[in-house]
Amino acid sequence: MASVLRRVAVSATLVSLTVPAGLYAFAKLSPETAAVYCKPAFLWICARLKRINQKRFSTLKEDIFSGLREQDGRPLQILEIGPGKGTNFEYFPKRTSVIAVDPNLNFKLDLEECSKRYPDVQVTKFVVAGAEDMAEVAEGSVDAVVCTLVLCSVHDVDAVLGEVKRVLKPGGRFYYLEHVRHPTLARTRALQELFNPVFYSLGGSCNINRETWRNIDSAGFSDVKYKMEGNIRPKFMFHMLYGTAVK
Repeated sequence: MASVLRRVAVSATLVSLTVPAGLYAFAKLSPETAAVYCKPAFLWICARLKRINQKRFSTLKEDIFSGLREQDGRPLQILEIGPGKGTNFEYFPKRTSVIAVDPNLNFKLDLEECSKRYPDVQVTKFVVAGAEDMAEVAEGSVDAVVCTLVLCSVHDVDAVLGEVKRVLKPGGRFYYLEHVRHPTLARTRALQELFNPVFYSLGGSCNINRETWRNIDSAGFSDVKYKMEGNIRPKFMFHMLYGTAVK
């Protein structure tokens, strides 16, 4: 019996090592082919992991967006970068107007459907652009900027933060939730470096090894507050940075 258990354990270990290693090699050596054949399955797995962790993500968002609900009751103008299908709308206060910025025009219809579920949140403008250049949004025109799980895939984090500061009104707040490189654990950091080419190739240019808190610290905001959450699995994928920054 013991020998059978050992064989099973060895087989399980080999599979757990071989599958990620094979996927890594495939994505690293032939990214275009990997994107065609593996990307749909990879994105499904990532979406499934997010759903598994949905309760924890909701807790973090409740914490982050509590500041929005503490406004003085006046209508808010929010700019959301990469709003996707509007999953953050449930956390926005009543009488909120949203400017959506996303390079993918296909999300516009999803947001319109989402607005029907949240009638107190209205999408007033959809800007088809990358977050590095939001020229269609006037300087100092929004009360808040929201960005969740987006800075991992932008081309230039510093350029995005520069645009965030430009469009915010004086005293406006930037609300963010991002997955980042672990600040201390060597094993987690090593896994993040190992698998980053897979995420980049198959996850829409997603990076899991960015030290985004350093970019935010050096962006010139007047007040930066953030926390880190490392209890979302898999930890190498979901080491979370979340908080606010004031213009």
